[in-house]
Amino acid sequence: MTFDQILERTKPYAIGLVVGLFAAPIIGFNAGWITTTTASTQAVEEGRVAALAGICSSAAGRMASASSTDLATLKGYDNRAKRDELVATIMTDIQVPADILGRVSTSCSRSLS
Repeated sequence: MTFDQILERTKPYAIGLVVGLFAAPIIGFNAGWITTTTASTQAVEEGRVAALAGICSSAAGRMASASSTDLATLKGYDNRAKRDELVATIMTDIQVPADILGRVSTSCSRSLS
């Protein structure tokens, strides 16, 4: 077998290797098969915020029913101050890390509106 014949036989494999090395990362990232550290960190933080906001909103429901307050009276833009006051009261009882405290409060307030 001559060197030219070897090159002819390996040419499709070499082209496939080059195209695959170029296309695989593009397809992988766009399809969501590969994630970056930043994306994973953001997903974890969003999960923490959602979980703590759920705890806050359920505590708001319990607090409102204990004080015979209807949560429907807190809905709307005009009642934002009352809603924020209720959320601030609830947030003092929940141990929330300082780095996500604002996001949890905002999310809890939005879930009540």
